[in-house]
Amino acid sequence: MQHTAHHPPRPWYKEPWPWILFGIPLVSIIVGIFFLAAAIKSDDGLVTDDYYKKGKAINMELHRDKVAAQMGLSGQLMFGSDGRSLRLITSSKSKLPDTLSLRMVHPAQDDFDQSAEMTMAGPNLYQGILAQPLVTANHWYVLVEDHDKKWRIQGEWKTAQGPMVQLGQPKLEPAGH
Repeated sequence: MQHTAHHPPRPWYKEPWPWILFGIPLVSIIVGIFFLAAAIKSDDGLVTDDYYKKGKAINMELHRDKVAAQMGLSGQLMFGSDGRSLRLITSSKSKLPDTLSLRMVHPAQDDFDQSAEMTMAGPNLYQGILAQPLVTANHWYVLVEDHDKKWRIQGEWKTAQGPMVQLGQPKLEPAGH
């Protein structure tokens, strides 16, 4: 005759399966809260309610580029070794104002955008200083415009190519046009 000892059942919290079954939804809730916090914290600013007005504004911006091209306006922006000082050499058929606005636009995060006022320091020469050094990025969009926003010249600064960027280069037309 075999004698088996009867052991009392273990409490549920000492078993592995309830913890596994509770753990899966718990991990899902924690990950969901993390993603919700990240979505609330970061505003991507990509969706607009009034896309028609935005489209019209883009066309106005393109008109400003054409005005700059008609003026024969171009420039070369140089960055100082301190990461803040700027020097702009311009070329134009028209007289330019004593001050210009410069915007450094980060391609992904508008929090990193900066602007500076460029003051005439001599014939065709402007100088300015950024409030703080630019954050590290592979490239920046650079816009220079008059304060009345009648024209603008722009370019893309690829940081690996050195401390200079060409602005307002005329678009080359294909041969025969």
